[in-house]
Amino acid sequence: MPRSGTLGNPQPYLPFGTFAGLSFWGGGLTLLAAAPGIGKTSWLLRMVYEACVSRHPAVIGCYEHTPQELRFRLFLQAEAKVGGPHGQSARNQVEAILADASEAVLLSLNSQEDTVRALEDALLHEYAFPVKGPALVAVDYLNRVPVVGLSGRMNEEGRSGEAAASLREMARRHDWAVIAAAALKSDSFQDGEDLSALLGDERVPYEADRVLFVRRHCEVQACGCVSLEVITLKDRTAPPRLWPMQFWGENFYPALSNEFHKHIPPLST
Repeated sequence: MPRSGTLGNPQPYLPFGTFAGLSFWGGGLTLLAAAPGIGKTSWLLRMVYEACVSRHPAVIGCYEHTPQELRFRLFLQAEAKVGGPHGQSARNQVEAILADASEAVLLSLNSQEDTVRALEDALLHEYAFPVKGPALVAVDYLNRVPVVGLSGRMNEEGRSGEAAASLREMARRHDWAVIAAAALKSDSFQDGEDLSALLGDERVPYEADRVLFVRRHCEVQACGCVSLEVITLKDRTAPPRLWPMQFWGENFYPALSNEFHKHIPPLST
């Protein structure tokens, strides 16, 4: 059957919000890749916080951390928002920041049972996420998402592509924005400036609409903070770019460039 259509400007990648420095549009899948300890989970958590503040349904489903651990990180992030990484924070200001994110959903997922479909059902039926409409879904992380094949549960190497495809289908079904942390192959921790560095089969980068890679820009400072670079490896919505961030390690806080001035090294004793 021949295809037909009308020319126009449908804007399929129209963002519904910018959270923690990243814009998000309905139906898109973003992968966030980095070596362990760079701050992937913390960046996802900040995105979920800011989406919630903007009154969008937001969730982080985590295969690595409990809700209690995520709440602890949120508390430290709130302190950093008030006083920077090494300053003093007024308790009432911290509590006000946390109150803004009271409706954020923090889920602890089981890598043996909680498939993409199970996550989708929980968000729709238990947390009243929209059947069709903007929402932010963060998954930490892609390579732990269970996938069941004809011969049983697939291994980590083989299931990542299927998990990415399932997340993208979920995003498109509901017009949600989905972002998932993705693992790198261990020999790519230092470089990683190529889509082949992603752990899993070739479907992992193919299914994603956007792939970001985060790496250290210098050594960790004595205070525990470190400068980062974010590199676009793939983006269907915009030209590739590179931009700086900082990770304030003691507060699990991913700082954007307009916050760098808050980083004042602590006085040595």
